[in-house]
Amino acid sequence: MQVEAGVWPRSRPYVVGHRGACGYRPDHTMASYQLAVDMGADFIECDVVLTKDLVPVCRHEPLLSDTTDADAKVRTFPSLIKTNTIDGYNYTGVFANDLTLAELKTLRARQPLPERDQSFNGLYPVPTLEEYIALAKAAPRTVGIYPETKHPTWHDSLPIVKAAQTTMSDIVLDVLEKHGYKGPVNSKAWSRQPAFIQSFEVGNLKYLSRKTCIPLVQLMDDFTAAIPDMPTKTYSDLMTDAAMKDIATYASGVGPWKNTLTANGAGLESTGLVERIHKYGMQLHPYTFRDEAYRLTYGSFSTPWDEYELFFDKMGIDGAFTDSADTLKTF
Repeated sequence: MQVEAGVWPRSRPYVVGHRGACGYRPDHTMASYQLAVDMGADFIECDVVLTKDLVPVCRHEPLLSDTTDADAKVRTFPSLIKTNTIDGYNYTGVFANDLTLAELKTLRARQPLPERDQSFNGLYPVPTLEEYIALAKAAPRTVGIYPETKHPTWHDSLPIVKAAQTTMSDIVLDVLEKHGYKGPVNSKAWSRQPAFIQSFEVGNLKYLSRKTCIPLVQLMDDFTAAIPDMPTKTYSDLMTDAAMKDIATYASGVGPWKNTLTANGAGLESTGLVERIHKYGMQLHPYTFRDEAYRLTYGSFSTPWDEYELFFDKMGIDGAFTDSADTLKTF
């Protein structure tokens, strides 16, 4: 893929810096986002959660224990070690929604994967959604943003959100609109400040589609995983032809787990999902491409570029979430 710096819309697939450049820096930090920009990412991705004072911040989950030093600072927050049930799973630790922004800013990020560089742990604070946007807008070329509303149904059930008579979707959308993000995909307004809003839920995307023209992306997990706001259904129910037709009424793209695109077997044949997504005119941005050798064994790929060849050249995906924007940029 050849770089077309500053040219939008792209005639080549998008490089989406997953949590920034989290193959090299702790997830969702300004250092990670900046490195992804420096490496040539077209978009930088931010998972959004809310603080106690309803400030949207960039963390992979509301649970802070896995990606910050919150537990090490337990003496500061002794009463805030809690267990929450989120989308059917129990999590114990310190949660963003129990800390004000000022309290959250005392924490420092850490690399959650032990096989990756741990030398940057303890250096970087948790950025806000607005700080992340400011970094993208300050880039020397056009860099898009790709925020995800994390667990919007769970967030909306919190007393602090209910008391404010708002929703997580509205809070995130208000920030994006404040900073000038607007317009359908590939429009002139969108091309000046590209953005996608993504979610694993269906209801909040349909809600957002009635409030904004900013393009939306329906994320999908494994075939058997339950849809968070439709717990009696699994993502396989969203992968049918009829479901794709419905998704196309509210979303501009689909972001599936990459393994759902390939059938078992040495040939790694298409499951048909790529074809159904493209049939209804939607973009396809699968996740997550990672460089470590053990992550490539499922397809017996010798290098990350071999994996990219399958997905980009043979399957025709329109972009990809990657932990290593520099690797994908050189494909």
